[in-house]
Amino acid sequence: MVGKTQVSVSALPQSATVRHLQNLEQMPERGRIEHTGYIQSVTHVPPGEAPRLTATVVDQLARPGVRRRTAPHVRLLFMGQKRVPGIKPGVKIRYSGMLSLVDQVPTVHNPRYLILPQERPQA
Repeated sequence: MVGKTQVSVSALPQSATVRHLQNLEQMPERGRIEHTGYIQSVTHVPPGEAPRLTATVVDQLARPGVRRRTAPHVRLLFMGQKRVPGIKPGVKIRYSGMLSLVDQVPTVHNPRYLILPQERPQA
């Protein structure tokens, strides 16, 4: 019989725990995070470069016709992907992954994600 070792969650390194963010103002400098937000923009790379898709996520989208000030945001970087199904501006998304700073921008590489249904206005 092989012995089993139990490790308490408090014994795990801080980087192994997930921080569930209510808003991006709570974002740590690095570590594992989970957050629900909206895709503000999507960027594709030009032909000839290694494929990757970049999505910028914010807490809330600006209303049409209203100019938005700089808001906390995170960059989701999908390496090796030209397109990712469902990833487009305006989509509500729950994502998780390891957060790090890349060129001073909070970035999550190849995040796990779930597209969430949009709330429909009441008639």
